[in-house]
Amino acid sequence: MEVNQEKLGAVTDKIDAYRGKVDEVVEKGLGLVGDHPWENWMKVFTEYASKFLPAVIAVSGVIGFLVGLIMSIKNDAAFSVVMGNFGFLVATVFSMHLAPKALALPQSFISQKEPDAMRPELLYILKVLLGLGGVIMALVLLCKGQVQLALVLAVLAILLIIICTRPALVGMKPGYPTNAVEEFLTMVLLPLKIVLALLPFIVVVATVGGFIYGVTFLFKGEFAIMVSPSVFGAAALAPLLLPLAVYVLYLFVSFALDFYRALVSIPRKLDEVKKAIEDK
Repeated sequence: MEVNQEKLGAVTDKIDAYRGKVDEVVEKGLGLVGDHPWENWMKVFTEYASKFLPAVIAVSGVIGFLVGLIMSIKNDAAFSVVMGNFGFLVATVFSMHLAPKALALPQSFISQKEPDAMRPELLYILKVLLGLGGVIMALVLLCKGQVQLALVLAVLAILLIIICTRPALVGMKPGYPTNAVEEFLTMVLLPLKIVLALLPFIVVVATVGGFIYGVTFLFKGEFAIMVSPSVFGAAALAPLLLPLAVYVLYLFVSFALDFYRALVSIPRKLDEVKKAIEDK
C-alpha cells in the first residue's frame, strides 16, 4: 500500500511539474503581447491623432471643394450646385474645428466612468482560449494558404489578449460584479467598449484611407473625377460624424440596459421598503 502511494505521489509530482512548464510557456506567450504599456501608447496615439486629423481634413476639404467647383463650372451646373461646394467647404471648417472634441466625446464613457468589474478568472479564460487559441488557429490557416482570414483572426486574437491583460483600456477592471444583472450588462457592453477604445484607429484609417482613395480617383478619368468630391467629403467629415454616431449608439444601448436594470431592481427595492415599514 505504501509502495502504491509512493508511486502515486511520484506520478502526481511529474504531472505538477509538467503543468508548471505548460503554465510558464503560456504565460510567456501571453506576456509577449500583453506585457506592454498599452494605456500609455494608446494615449499618445490619441493625442497625435487629434493633432494630425485636422490637417488631413483641411487638405481633403480643399481638394474636394476645388475639384467640385471646377467640375460644376465646366459642366455648366446650376447655381445652387456651385454654391453647394461652398457649403461643403464650411462643413469642412466645422469638422476640422470639432474633430478633436468629437473624438474625445465617446471615449469619455471609458475615461470618465467607474470601470465595470469582470471576473479575473473569466478574463484569463478568454485571454487563453480565444486570444492564444485564435493566434494558433491563425497560424494553421496561414499554413493552409488562407492569408487574409489568418490575418483578420490574428489581429482579433491579439486584440483580445491586450484587452484581457489591460482591461482598463475598455473601461473594465478585474473584480466580482455585485449581481448577475451587472455581470450580464458588462458582457453585453464589451463589444461596444472595444469599439470605443479603438475609435482613434478607426477614425484615422477612415480619414486617411478616404483621402488616399480620393486621390486615386483623380487619375481614373473624368467620371471618377466627378465622383472624387464625394470621397474627399467623406474623408473630411468622417472624424466628426463617426465619433458622434458611436456616441449616440453607445448612449442608446446604455440607456436601454440601464432602464432594464432599473426594472429588474424594482422587486428588491419594494422588499427593502416593505422591510423598513415593518421594522418601524
